[in-house]
Amino acid sequence: MVNKDKLTAFDTRKYPVRPHVGVGILLIRNKSLLLVKRKYDPDAGYWSIPGGHLELGEKVITAAEREGFEETGFKVKVTKLAGIIDKVMYDKAGKVEYHYVLINYFVEQVGGDPNQPPIPDSDALEAKFVPFDALKNYKLTNSLIELLQQLKIGFE
Repeated sequence: MVNKDKLTAFDTRKYPVRPHVGVGILLIRNKSLLLVKRKYDPDAGYWSIPGGHLELGEKVITAAEREGFEETGFKVKVTKLAGIIDKVMYDKAGKVEYHYVLINYFVEQVGGDPNQPPIPDSDALEAKFVPFDALKNYKLTNSLIELLQQLKIGFE
């Protein structure tokens, strides 16, 4: 694993010179989707699915399963691809401020108590399961809204 503290001096997420690859997971329980409330930009204060950056040398599925565990405490296994979303955010001057290619997977929880609540990581303000019919009442990231619309989840 890469030491994230050492990367901050070389962080190119904001105003990148190339797109970054992110991974996300969709864990569904009883017609509810696991969401985390983001603590940091991009989209601080918005709700999204658990996820994070693909690390150098890491396979995408491994990254998705790792991020699922790190962000929620749930050990998960990828079941299938959910969708790929382009997330490009511009500043007020029209310059690319963030650019991600987000690869999202459906996952299932493996092991542990299936009724256990999620445990948010230090980069999340909250984590919880949200019923599909209540998703529209949450301040969701645009990239999550786009993914959910493609999947016809909560926005039919």
